[in-house]
Amino acid sequence: MGIAIALAVALGLPASTGVGDAPATQAIPVTLSEKLVKYAIKGDTSRELFTEMAKVGPFDEVSGKRYQGLTFWTARWTFDMTRLADGRCGLDDVKVELEVLMTLPEWHAKRHADPRLEQGWPGYLAALTGHEMGHRANGVKAAFGVRDVLAEMPPMQDCEALAAAANTSATAVLGDYRKADVEYDRQTDHGAKQGLRLP
Repeated sequence: MGIAIALAVALGLPASTGVGDAPATQAIPVTLSEKLVKYAIKGDTSRELFTEMAKVGPFDEVSGKRYQGLTFWTARWTFDMTRLADGRCGLDDVKVELEVLMTLPEWHAKRHADPRLEQGWPGYLAALTGHEMGHRANGVKAAFGVRDVLAEMPPMQDCEALAAAANTSATAVLGDYRKADVEYDRQTDHGAKQGLRLP
């Protein structure tokens, strides 16, 4: 692995809610923490680079395969329970956090790189980055989807039932976007249909 670049961004607008209402969507902060990791590959031809990436590329534990690039995202949420004026239980202090880890190759020539490879590498890396950004976008949508379902959770008489319902709904959102990631790879053939090729 090579360098790591980290970025943390907090998004959220304050908003007041009426007594007995679910938390306003704008009042729930979504925090984004992302890291870009580069792994080194060496070669003078595209065949050598593909062989290298197959050996040392990022490993996806879900599929059990190595890929040329990989984006892993996960969303977490927390909330407190509060008793409202009417005696019902509501969500309070809801927070959502998204973590994104993107791994991309960093090429180093061995001796005398193929001129066609030198010309084609920037375009290849741009296409791979673009493909991985699509996975990142699914993670962002998932985080805000979790925020939305938690903001819409109506108060209940039973606090445990409310917590269970909130967690079930948020987990379902994650499941939907995990499926969206799989479908995205299927439609793009893991980026091959997005110009992911080397000369």
